[in-house]
Amino acid sequence: MVAFGRLAHLLLLLFPVSVSAQVPTLPSEMYSAWCASCHAEDGTGQVAVATITVEPMDFTDCAVTTPEPDADWELVIARGGPVAGLSSQMPGYGEALDDDQIRVLVGYIRGFCTEPRWPLGNVNFSRPIFTEKAFPENEVVILPAVSHGDDDDGASARIKMVYERRVGRRGHVEVGLPLQTASPNGERAAGLGDITVAAKYVLYTDRASTRIFSGGFEVKTPTGSEGLGLGGGTTVLEPYLSAGFALRDFTLQTQLKVEVPTRDPGEATAVVYNVYGGRDLSGLPSTWSIGLELNGIDERLAVTPQIRKGLTRTGAIAAAAGVRIPIVNRQHQHIQWVGYLLWEYRDPGDGQPGGLRTDRA
Repeated sequence: MVAFGRLAHLLLLLFPVSVSAQVPTLPSEMYSAWCASCHAEDGTGQVAVATITVEPMDFTDCAVTTPEPDADWELVIARGGPVAGLSSQMPGYGEALDDDQIRVLVGYIRGFCTEPRWPLGNVNFSRPIFTEKAFPENEVVILPAVSHGDDDDGASARIKMVYERRVGRRGHVEVGLPLQTASPNGERAAGLGDITVAAKYVLYTDRASTRIFSGGFEVKTPTGSEGLGLGGGTTVLEPYLSAGFALRDFTLQTQLKVEVPTRDPGEATAVVYNVYGGRDLSGLPSTWSIGLELNGIDERLAVTPQIRKGLTRTGAIAAAAGVRIPIVNRQHQHIQWVGYLLWEYRDPGDGQPGGLRTDRA
């Protein structure tokens, strides 16, 4: 019986709609003709007879289906699972369906997520180096930075590991652990910097999924040695707002943050602002991206041209590199080489790492 079911599925892939039958035009009819044999009429992937040997995606699981943009869904439907790191048992229908039909089909599939307030992946823009994304993520990020000097204190190097975890539909928490070197007064020192903990929450996304706004709060703890130049010596409270906008083929991301130290807050409070504009060079999850950031801290200003590349077909492992170039108050800043390596993992409850999975259609 199982063998018969798989044979029927193979015939459906080869001849999904009979020559004499009318080509489906309604979204529900297209889904029934092209998708339901594997993913079930109700989108759960639970069919009476399995037609494929891998786990079909459950379209009703909002945590699985909402984080990716429409473009990724359209790509997989048109060209098949392998183009995005999914199973080869997910066929491509680009020769049978035109672009408009594929877009309509994606919209219908999105409708299986019936829980409100999940932000869609259309506003899950590529991560800049400095600007805090508004979209909540499950990621581990390593951020290196090297400069020839820092406020006339000599050369410095820093590597920060950040663990990010999505909480519920719109929440996000993270912990940052920095290791760094410094040369105060010409003496080399190395060790743990100031550990940070943060949380953010998506405040708004528009129905067209072109804009997203989030609010966050970060606390920097005085775990680094102030005497060795590895820490600030005081707890710093950092509320911030982040936003992202889709502008045709470009994206704009912004962040405004206030850093308030608990010691001498009136004198040492700083305003941090970051603005990023960028573009993905293709519709593939593994695309190259180029961008330019404007980074300011009070009266200091710098620009950071950067490139980014997805290292897996899913884009879940990616790397970025850039150079931060001071343009205002250059005597108090130095050129800094920066970047990141990130891994977008699946929710621990799902049991599978993102970016390495080819067992799902």
